[in-house]
Amino acid sequence: MRTKKVIGSICLLFFTAAISYGQTSIPSLSANSNTMITRTPDSRGWTDPALNHNRLLRDQLGDGTYTMIGIYKVKGSPYLFGGKHNSDLFSQKEKAYNIDIRYNTYNQEVEFYSTANSVPLVKVIGEVDSFIIKQDVANGISNDIKFVYGPLIGSSEKTYFQLVEAGSRYSLYKRYKSDLGYVSENYVQPDLRQFDLLSDYFIVDNETKTVKKLKQNTASINKEFKSIKDVSAIVTSDAFAVNPEETLRKAIQSVNVEKKAF
Repeated sequence: MRTKKVIGSICLLFFTAAISYGQTSIPSLSANSNTMITRTPDSRGWTDPALNHNRLLRDQLGDGTYTMIGIYKVKGSPYLFGGKHNSDLFSQKEKAYNIDIRYNTYNQEVEFYSTANSVPLVKVIGEVDSFIIKQDVANGISNDIKFVYGPLIGSSEKTYFQLVEAGSRYSLYKRYKSDLGYVSENYVQPDLRQFDLLSDYFIVDNETKTVKKLKQNTASINKEFKSIKDVSAIVTSDAFAVNPEETLRKAIQSVNVEKKAF
């Protein structure tokens, strides 16, 4: 009798483990397209694909792979989505299509590769007006991503802004930047840091060329749009918790429809 109870307990244990294993990932929609992607369950529902890729790459590189910045050994990569990507690049003097570039979110330099050069050529901040990183689903880029140099959209920041939602009057942009963060599990190496990729959203008035950073909470966002239109039915706590970027896109679309009606 005791033997049967032990066998039954073991079977229950394996059955529970099998259920848990089968729930390690769930399908969800990418924020930038309708492409179904798979990720570990997350109470937030959606994670920024670039930030997620940055964390995964940092974990994959592990210890022993560093970039030297001043006195610091830095883990991870400052490049958006990790490496080279097929892109189009535009400046006042030149246009280049279907070239490989890397966008360095730490120093805001754009590196590009050509058949004539085995090492990348560097475009320092301001030399590039805009660039488009092409769709690369395997690396988390679900559709083409366009970046514009800040002063060209009215910003005083010499950095690049991703166009998230274009509108007739208002547009939504996102800015990526990498900071040198502390390594939480490091207790003995004072010179060890890691690249922490951060993102912020901005609303741009295309007529006045004014740029305003959006605070990441529903009360501030609703207050920001209140003088134009009440978007509180769109920007709810639940919607923002599930997918903040898609919520902001819908708000911008609604505001542009309102302005067009005048």
